[in-house]
Amino acid sequence: MKRIKNNQGFTLIELLAVIIILGVIMTIAIPNVISTLDKNKRDSFLKDAKRAITSAEYTIRSETRYEYPDASSVVIFPLSELKNMDLDVSPFDTYYSPKYSFVAITKEKEGEYYEYKYYVHLVSCIDRECENEEDNSVSKNRGVNLTKEEDLEASGRYELVVKGDDVNLDYLRDSNHAELISYFERALNVSQVNIIVYD
Repeated sequence: MKRIKNNQGFTLIELLAVIIILGVIMTIAIPNVISTLDKNKRDSFLKDAKRAITSAEYTIRSETRYEYPDASSVVIFPLSELKNMDLDVSPFDTYYSPKYSFVAITKEKEGEYYEYKYYVHLVSCIDRECENEEDNSVSKNRGVNLTKEEDLEASGRYELVVKGDDVNLDYLRDSNHAELISYFERALNVSQVNIIVYD
């Protein structure tokens, strides 16, 4: 008995079905992959913000010329003043600004006692000076606007990493520190705050 071999390939309908299935898989998979990559970049950015806080703690403890704040003052360390700080390029391939990124230290009442609290403002731009002179360069800015340390671990923390015009570059640009004073008067619930910038 002879066997007849069927050498026919796939039919057009079978090929179309495979292409449609692959298309559906791709439309589901690609956004998930992109979302995961973006989440990982944001997570790395937040870890860098925590590293800046750790470096500020080390800097103020190890240098006698720096003083801790009292209950009505805020000590500011720009990134350029922090010891053991090697932040240069962000996960978004932009440069961390040593001039406009900073860690702030306050003395806040917790129950009956006062504790030192840390805030971080981490900015990255397409150029190191954050001058944003190139076309559409502002859209590539990334940052964690002034945020308390414990909020870096809170739910929704990935939303802290903002981009474009939402990145605040003005906190240290203004020599009168009007925005910083206003922010910390609200945060500390005091009528007057003294800002001390170590630069």
